Amino acid sequence: MINKKDIGGTNLYSKKIFNLIKKTERKSALDYKYWETKVLHQINNDVDKIEFEKNFLNLFILSKNNKKKNKTLKLYYLRNIPRFSDEAGRVVLSKY
Repeated sequence: MINKKDIGGTNLYSKKIFNLIKKTERKSALDYKYWETKVLHQINNDVDKIEFEKNFLNLFILSKNNKKKNKTLKLYYLRNIPRFSDEAGRVVLSKY
């Protein structure tokens, strides 16, 4: 298992782990832990804003049945509203 500190770092080891994880995206598309790991890495590293938002929304939607995780993601969104588009805001703040 990957340590959250390892994947969230900005060092070379973190980038290697991220690249390894990224190669398994098709196999892990419905695993919210995969998306969580990917988003953790992208929070601390420079990434494309659109890619980060897509990954964040995937994580948010896949974790909708996990109330604690969903609440944490909403809180992250609310603390970082300028980082997201209006469309992301509609998805996160909607009652589905």
